[in-house]
Amino acid sequence: MNISLRNNGSVLVVMELLFLLFAIVVLRNTFVPESVALTTVVALWVILVAASYIAGEFESTARANFGLTLRTQAAFGMTYAGYSIMHGLWPWCELVTVKFWLALWLYLNAFAPIIGLCLRYVTRQPVLLVTDLHFTKTRLLRWWGFECMEVITLEDLPAWLKANSDDRGQVAKYDTIIVDSSNPKTEHIVAGLAGDYFVDFIGVPSFKMNTYLFGPHPRPIASYSLSGVGRRLKRVVDLVLSALAVVILSPVYIVTSIIIKLDSPGPVFYRHRRLGRNMRELRILKFRTMHRDADKRLAALLDSDPAFKQEFEEKFKLTHDPRVTRVGRYLRRSSIDELPQFFNILAGQMSFVGPRPIVDDEVKYYKEHSLVMFRVPPGATGRWQVSGRNDTSYDSRVQMDTSYVQEWTFWEDLKIILRTPSAVLSRRGSY
Repeated sequence: MNISLRNNGSVLVVMELLFLLFAIVVLRNTFVPESVALTTVVALWVILVAASYIAGEFESTARANFGLTLRTQAAFGMTYAGYSIMHGLWPWCELVTVKFWLALWLYLNAFAPIIGLCLRYVTRQPVLLVTDLHFTKTRLLRWWGFECMEVITLEDLPAWLKANSDDRGQVAKYDTIIVDSSNPKTEHIVAGLAGDYFVDFIGVPSFKMNTYLFGPHPRPIASYSLSGVGRRLKRVVDLVLSALAVVILSPVYIVTSIIIKLDSPGPVFYRHRRLGRNMRELRILKFRTMHRDADKRLAALLDSDPAFKQEFEEKFKLTHDPRVTRVGRYLRRSSIDELPQFFNILAGQMSFVGPRPIVDDEVKYYKEHSLVMFRVPPGATGRWQVSGRNDTSYDSRVQMDTSYVQEWTFWEDLKIILRTPSAVLSRRGSY
């Protein structure tokens, strides 16, 4: 059986985590038969998942999670320490035996990698293989979760990318290109190409099966990427802040939804088409602030007033927009219309801090400067949002988005987050 999936990384992680939950249940019932509390299993699983994420277990797209690696030992150690602390604070988390911990360690280091191998074999992702050797490794790649559809040499890669991409560098044929990086020079050459194309390049330094478990492991090849630890910390902050925001602001969601329905006919939410990471389409969730026939009103306005048309072509916004409802105008000035984006952040489509999400027609302006902003997820807030928003020029927006990605640090994100409340309350540049 072969289930071919495009972009199957997240699917595989979910499947492996479900197997992990099942394993914890079996081990608890076997080695801690007196344990009866469901919270024991749930707490163990949640702590182990969080520790595995922090340790970087889910970063690789070309190997099973867990195994005899330093990451697995770090995840196990953090889980043991975390659960011990929680057991001391929360009596519903029952004491588990040493035998349970030894069995869990054995599962993570021996059985979980085998389960991962099997899952990847039956959910293979179509890829292009780039290798300079006279023989291919397609059979082993199947066990790693890849179905090799084409094999080309490194010399042919530039021409292949040019022939199979559009003018923006998007490659429609494959989401992932596997590169035989056993020669260190190969990775350097591919990294030079990666900056011009929106496709994931995965370098495989060795095609031996023991490499799959012990290393050196496959890793992404890119001209620019966030550091591993920083990227994980950034995602942890995204999840924590957005989850807290959804819970705390739930009354605001309810009241705003009622007011929108009473003010004008139409849905409460509006799904705006934007471009996300790697220029993939993203539907940003917002409270509806425009009339239901907004597109017709805009077309009529632009045809009748050259000044409005020029303003819209320059900024893709109008200072006095007749499409906006009475309630919508207040929602925009107070930025309440942006609050549903926390659900996009929870889903991993956006980040709390990042470049401004743009529409398809704006790409031409960024292309003249740089498309590096599409290497990371767009943000609900960012340098532009805390620097005057619509009062800034369009060129300034492009430069701020680009410099944010190129100069990114975790501490810069924290500074932007701290500046966001005052920027929202001041309403500077919001309309």
